[in-house]
Amino acid sequence: MRMKITYEMNPPRIMASSRDSNENPASDGDRVEHFDIRSLSSDLERFYSRVGMLDGLVHTIHVTDSVLGTPRLSSISVGREIVHGYRQRARCSIRVRDRNMNAILQLVTDAILAGIDGLLIIKGDEPRHSSIDSALRPSSVVRFLNDHGFSKHIRLYLSIDAENYSEDELNRKLSAEPHGLITQSISSLDPLLSLVDKVKANNMCIVPCIMVPSPKNRASASSINLDWSMYEHDVESFALEAYSLCGEVMITSPNSFNDGVSILKRLVHGKVNQKDSIRGSDGSEAIYKEK
Repeated sequence: MRMKITYEMNPPRIMASSRDSNENPASDGDRVEHFDIRSLSSDLERFYSRVGMLDGLVHTIHVTDSVLGTPRLSSISVGREIVHGYRQRARCSIRVRDRNMNAILQLVTDAILAGIDGLLIIKGDEPRHSSIDSALRPSSVVRFLNDHGFSKHIRLYLSIDAENYSEDELNRKLSAEPHGLITQSISSLDPLLSLVDKVKANNMCIVPCIMVPSPKNRASASSINLDWSMYEHDVESFALEAYSLCGEVMITSPNSFNDGVSILKRLVHGKVNQKDSIRGSDGSEAIYKEK
């Protein structure tokens, strides 16, 4: 059975940035955003070429929704193409900060009709461009969707910071009855141990997110105060231990697709000269090499 490895991907930005032609060339100045269909088409072509490269390496592709508030192509429209154009599973994030319930219901229905596996309902980062905060809570949205029958047709997830959450926050998320929780990037397994027990006691799954410790990802790690020193020298073993606890892991490498693919290949194809294996909570086997 293929390991349940999810790989996170950011859709292309909607607007390209360029230096203002009227500014002093010697100064740094601000960069100007504008819509460029040729640039967007090129970025989208590169994005889908990467989707094709993930075939056989991952169980699911997770598509984010305007990370850091930067406008990007709709996670649902991209997810639909992944499902129908590339015959791969897709899970998508939906941010609620700048959407009302009608807009959310439209997106969820579109996702169901597109055959998308699941939706991670998140608050979302503050948008770069002015917007009214809807004040919707992800847990309240999931509860509403459950109450109105949407969860019978698609898996609904909530996000949690595995290393910095309160019991009240966890209980609020669990009481919304999502299919499961997806963690923010983790730095160690210790906090995950107790969280797994609490989540599974409520018959839900938990998916730990692991950032690839690449030099190109260092700025992203720093922006979320992620310290990957505990696993940077053996990310495969770290990922496999997390997998054995949870039965699924999500790999993210926001600034280096090649480094992400390298880790995926070592996890999936590392079946040469192996002496041990780990079984995930769903019974699937994860093979690893002895050091």
